[in-house]
Amino acid sequence: MTGARLLICRGAELLAALVVAALVGGLTLAAVDRLPFAQPSWLPQAFGGAVAAGFVALAGWLLLRRGRGADGRGSDGRALWALGTVGPAFLAAGHLGLVLHGTPHYLFGLGGDQLNRVAYVTRFADSPALDDVFYADAAPFYPPQWFWVGGRLAALAGVDGWEFYKPYAIVTMAIAGAIAFVTWRWLVPARIAVLLGLVTSVVGVHTNAYEPYSWILICLLPQVVVATLLLCGRVRAGRDGAPGAGVGADPGPTWPLVVTIGVYLGWAALGYTLIAGFAALVVGLVVVGAAWLSRADRGVAVALLARLAAMAAISAALALVFWHRFLLALLGGAGTEPSVANDFAPESATRWPLPMFEPSATGVLSLLGLVWILVTVWPRGAGRVAGWGAESVRYRVGPAGTVRDPAGTVRDPAGTVRDDDEVASLPADRALVIARTLAVLVAASFGWFVLSGLRAVTGSTLLPFRMIPVVGLALALAGVLGALTLARWAVATTPRPSRGRVRAVAVVLAGLAAVQAVQHVSEEDTEFAAVARGQSPVPQGVLGAIDAMTPGRGPSDLVVVTADHTLYAYRPYFTFQAPAQAYAAPTGRYEERLDELRRWAAAAGPAELAAALDSGPFRAPDVFVLDRADGGWLALPVLVNVMPLEHNNETEQIRFAPRQFADPALFDVREVGSRVVIVRR
Repeated sequence: MTGARLLICRGAELLAALVVAALVGGLTLAAVDRLPFAQPSWLPQAFGGAVAAGFVALAGWLLLRRGRGADGRGSDGRALWALGTVGPAFLAAGHLGLVLHGTPHYLFGLGGDQLNRVAYVTRFADSPALDDVFYADAAPFYPPQWFWVGGRLAALAGVDGWEFYKPYAIVTMAIAGAIAFVTWRWLVPARIAVLLGLVTSVVGVHTNAYEPYSWILICLLPQVVVATLLLCGRVRAGRDGAPGAGVGADPGPTWPLVVTIGVYLGWAALGYTLIAGFAALVVGLVVVGAAWLSRADRGVAVALLARLAAMAAISAALALVFWHRFLLALLGGAGTEPSVANDFAPESATRWPLPMFEPSATGVLSLLGLVWILVTVWPRGAGRVAGWGAESVRYRVGPAGTVRDPAGTVRDPAGTVRDDDEVASLPADRALVIARTLAVLVAASFGWFVLSGLRAVTGSTLLPFRMIPVVGLALALAGVLGALTLARWAVATTPRPSRGRVRAVAVVLAGLAAVQAVQHVSEEDTEFAAVARGQSPVPQGVLGAIDAMTPGRGPSDLVVVTADHTLYAYRPYFTFQAPAQAYAAPTGRYEERLDELRRWAAAAGPAELAAALDSGPFRAPDVFVLDRADGGWLALPVLVNVMPLEHNNETEQIRFAPRQFADPALFDVREVGSRVVIVRR
């Protein structure tokens, strides 16, 4: 199959998996929402535990079946493909649907970061234009890819962006495991790919459900690094299409891998800057490292660096679809201020992620994964440390005298193939490539923590806690492969009459561990779900007042200053001031706008206030929504950034006097409960 045809076929398979997972995720969520659970209660989790146990049993039966086409062809192959796409989607959607049962909001409601994210989807549900989430007159800074897709799908479905956010986020988590399965299936046997896809789904809902738009990128990161190592192997083999000469140097052209990796990095740059930067760093280190190891052959080193440059060019071209506006604004001399997002320093950024020491099935899996990585990547050193023959575990999973050939097949001294394939296995070379990949990801993540810790002396960080899901995923994937290796070794070293009992014990232990992992609900998700259920209702009174007082103008035609920031989630208003500086585009100049608000509050009367609004450097607000405060004042609470302090922001009450709006020719004033809506005429 030619490289172009291969890319097309794999793209079609990826799209098919995405569609299947989206349908399964959507139907699962719809079914869960119809269940009559009283809230708040633990009944959804109890039901979910029973369903999880049943799913594990069904998945185990399908994986243990033996028949024609087990690795991609025939009825078994179709069953495995269905399990690999439907299974992760069902797990993720069922888990999150039950956790969030009884609320239309996603984790944490409209608090914290979620307000910014829901507002972005609402913005793009109104218009496909790549505008900033808050400011009408600033070049956008936060990557819009996931939010743009969600907004356009909401518009297509005729659903408000804030209502669409929860199902969209859950379906995204459902899709992640399915596309992870498909991409792993191109690299490992189908049965193993199914396990890796299921584990990806479980790790995702446990560690990164709060950020579905980053998980859809992280779930593919290991496969991208594997592809990078394979690319280096092919180049070092001598020429495109040449037979491999060394680990990862399997036959095939390099340009499909260059295109695939470049597209992934560009797609990541459109979706999440930090993950894109981390992925680019890892890919760059792998290629530069391979070039350094090949420095004796100048042609190979140059070829590797040329392919790295090609990947960078492809990714940059895609990234500029969004980033060109911000770059042009900078080049054009637009005023900016430093982004303060990296100053965020939560407690989770102070501790390295070490899931292998957690007392849970996931912890055991991570520990097994760490051991497997060490034994596979560094067999001699691991053997010295552990005091047992790591080389024999890696190459000889049978009694003395059996050997494993380079393809991973076990043979006896006469060369006869041993029938011990009861447990799926990887060829030795491919296992080494994957182990190196996962080792690189774990080491790079810990390195990110180290660099962030050193940067702390400057008062900022590298947001290292965002790497926690990367470490969790890498170790869990390694744990699956380590468990298979251990099971294969246990079966092969057991006398044949006892192998059935050993297999039975292994299956039972694996099944119970899987049930425990699937049933687990993190404390963070439980807390965030409670916040979502307690979210205040839609402020219909204020929204209705704004509509009535601004006839002929849509929400996206208005710039609003409001004491209730949830308005931006429900309607695509632009705002004069972002809810917090961490969410503000640098070109929006948050602190200057804060000073402008203070200047307006000092105006002596309506005429002076109107003149101040018209003379400022920013587009003035069309609508004020202020709180009634003690002493008859009209208050506008604003957040003043104090990061990296623990509380992140301090609230300042900017107070306006009612007399400043007391000219009906300039301002239309209406009271709505405890709030006052003011519209400029």
